[in-house]
Amino acid sequence: MLCLFFSSMQKPKVGVVVVTHNSQDFIYSCLKSVIDNTFPDLEIVVVDNASSDSTISVIKKNFKVKIIKNEKGLGFVAANNIGIKFLIKKGMGYILQINPDAISSPELVEKLLGVFKKDPKIGVCGCIITYSGKRGKVWFAGGYFNRLFCYTRHKFMDKELKDIKPKSGYTDFITGACMMIDANIFKKVRFSPDKYFLYFEDVFFCENVKKAGFACFLLAEPLVSHIVSATIGIAQTNKMTPVRAYFFARNPLLYIKNDVKGYLKITNLIGQFFIRLPYYSYKMVKEGDVKSIYFYYKGIVDSIVSGSSNFFLNKP
Repeated sequence: MLCLFFSSMQKPKVGVVVVTHNSQDFIYSCLKSVIDNTFPDLEIVVVDNASSDSTISVIKKNFKVKIIKNEKGLGFVAANNIGIKFLIKKGMGYILQINPDAISSPELVEKLLGVFKKDPKIGVCGCIITYSGKRGKVWFAGGYFNRLFCYTRHKFMDKELKDIKPKSGYTDFITGACMMIDANIFKKVRFSPDKYFLYFEDVFFCENVKKAGFACFLLAEPLVSHIVSATIGIAQTNKMTPVRAYFFARNPLLYIKNDVKGYLKITNLIGQFFIRLPYYSYKMVKEGDVKSIYFYYKGIVDSIVSGSSNFFLNKP
């Protein structure tokens, strides 16, 4: 056990940040699973984005954790940054961010800490994540980022674990649904800009992690299950919604606008307008989702005009 490994030296301080918004149906299971981890003395902070349901009551009734309440929905990115900065001020050496609709295995924290101890180059690590209730079906087993066209995908998504053989090792990105971060990297790596609100911030954060000389690592063990998209009201589906469509269009363009240089800016724009736009337009037309089509194009326009996410400011 990792705890025994640290018995002869100072045990690392580990903080956990969970961002909530109307999460009453699943926050208990999430926090219970985190608290039940074999690694002791976790510092847990919940940052709530103006929940209008019983999320806060459920937490207060069952757990003694720090709660930071935002008066309005600031978006996942801003709320997550608030939690991370709080934990850094508390002296945490490692920070685990986990979605409120995710369930941790008891050994998650110990096993991810073990990854950092084996390789000092690693700045961010994660694990295989399966769909909740479908422990054998993969949602995330490493991230692929096509830098030429600014296109991303989850490796082995929707595959059965028994049919694949993912290997532990460096990966392009780790999903923000469950990501452990060495807090020391923030001396060189900037926080994800709040304006991203939600979606793709994990990919772009990991790009900055690698630019700073660190690595992202996947531990090829299924240590987390996830009620995918429950936080935006479409649990266990990858179906497009107006919120998802807006940020799927807007955020990659903001990244290209602000962080991509040289010829890659041109090829990235080609990827957005001649690959992703036709693909998602076809997908939404096929689903008969006119509203999402409107918001996809609105996301494009907003990224060019102002980069503002004010339209969804009160959303999770």
